[in-house]
Amino acid sequence: MKKFKRVFAVVLAVVMLMSLASCSFTEGTDTDITNDNIKIGVLLSGAKDSSTGMSGATMTAINELQSVGYGINDDKFRYAENIDPNNAEAAADGIQSLLNYECNLLICSDAAFLDDVEKMAADNESVKFLVFGAENDGQNIYGYNVNITGTSYLAGIVAGLKAAELKVPTLGYLAKSDADLSSLNAFAMGVKSVNAEAAVSAVIGTDAAAGVATLIKNGAVVIASDYEDEAISTACTDGKIFFCGFGSETYKDAETYLCAPVYNFTQFYIDAIKAIVDDKEPAEFTGGYATGATYLSDINEDNAAEGSQAAVDSAAQAIADGSLTFTISVDTPFENVTIVK
Repeated sequence: MKKFKRVFAVVLAVVMLMSLASCSFTEGTDTDITNDNIKIGVLLSGAKDSSTGMSGATMTAINELQSVGYGINDDKFRYAENIDPNNAEAAADGIQSLLNYECNLLICSDAAFLDDVEKMAADNESVKFLVFGAENDGQNIYGYNVNITGTSYLAGIVAGLKAAELKVPTLGYLAKSDADLSSLNAFAMGVKSVNAEAAVSAVIGTDAAAGVATLIKNGAVVIASDYEDEAISTACTDGKIFFCGFGSETYKDAETYLCAPVYNFTQFYIDAIKAIVDDKEPAEFTGGYATGATYLSDINEDNAAEGSQAAVDSAAQAIADGSLTFTISVDTPFENVTIVK
């Protein structure tokens, strides 16, 4: 959805100018944090050059932040890469390596790092820890979360119209866990808004290749997910099945790609850095489509059904102006969803 992405890019640049211009970047004592001496550590479960998963979303935001300028360049950052969040010793070593660099701010890409951060944050009170999926602890841990349901709804519109064009009523969905069906339900609602007869078959679990195989066997002609995995793109391409990505635009060049709901943490990182430079507390962040924290990638016009862009634009405007709102269950499947084994 090019129009909405471009509007957001303009707004982002203006907000950055307004946000950072007020910071006292060059004045202060030797102990003040400025954009000249701020040091930002980044704890990644993947590599610095990742384009997928939470590490990819984190690095996309950091690279976008740096590209706008204002003195926050890559020399302000240090990275601990390929840290297994399920390995407490490795996580502790990664955090300590960034603390040894005397970071003022430490960004943790995965919610699974929270336990390890909690163990070390109390002994490092001067450091601000930003942890995806966490909540503020009232001390020096600050959470950031993104509600991607609005954008998943838009992806559902594209998928539902494609299924209608193919005259097949079955779509498929790969849900990471039955503890959170919110993205699945939002997608299914988007499907139903343009294709009342369509049904969504959902597989729970992260064996992507097996899940795609099950959904294809079940008759799905379009498949989406609430997690990112190269196996989804590969299996759908090999099976000539259309698919929606998730989290990033990594697979946009795949032969059967339609679109993807995408995370954008850039504004939160900007606001957190500004707060620290201004000697203020970073605010807890929970953004969604209307705030630019998520967006729908460009629709693949070669694959999408006719009228997809117009339908998405109309719904997107309604979400942005508040005339379209959602009540989405986290644990109960929407009316057109069936969980399959």
